[in-house]
Amino acid sequence: MQLYSFTVSPYEENSYLLIADTKEAWVIDPGFYTEHEKKTLEDVLLQEKATLTGIYLTHAHIDHILGVAWLVQKYAIPLFYHASEEVVYQHAAEWASWMGLRYSQGPKPQRYLTEGEVLYLGGERVEILHVPGHSPGHVAYYFPFRRWLFAGDVLFQGSIGNYTLPLANYDMLMDSIFKKILPLGDDVKVWPGHGQATTIGAERRLNPFLQPE
Repeated sequence: MQLYSFTVSPYEENSYLLIADTKEAWVIDPGFYTEHEKKTLEDVLLQEKATLTGIYLTHAHIDHILGVAWLVQKYAIPLFYHASEEVVYQHAAEWASWMGLRYSQGPKPQRYLTEGEVLYLGGERVEILHVPGHSPGHVAYYFPFRRWLFAGDVLFQGSIGNYTLPLANYDMLMDSIFKKILPLGDDVKVWPGHGQATTIGAERRLNPFLQPE
């Protein structure tokens, strides 16, 4: 499995490209905004001779979906996210306008993802965790064989997701972290939506939001 991380857009969002040994590829949270950012992804796909088969969103805040319409148009691939994130996705154009961003509305998802669902990328198991709090339909993608977690904006190095946004909820976010993410194990590597990668163990020990009061 090849993993490429791209830090993109004015919001320095982390978009991820996963390429299985079979050359099947997924994009998680495509925030690609500039033509240079888009070309960088295109070049990697050509170099790896990979075939994109899907776009998988952790959530639908504008910085995580800026490249959805472009990718669907260029590669004719399906989009997936959680049903509870529909309201966020449908209001993305308003968010873009408020933030002064160019945005083209993407298509409806091929279908919705559900808590506990198991997907496969190149034969490798991927588990869907519903982890609301930063947004209502936020999910994380857990690769148990790799011990990788694509956590979106739930857990960061030294911080947690913004819980003051519309439809966000602090108690729900903390519940998601303590009940869904921390039990995965300290050795799990966390690939967040912004900032540097970390591990669950490092955040359990050092993240100020996760310490006992």
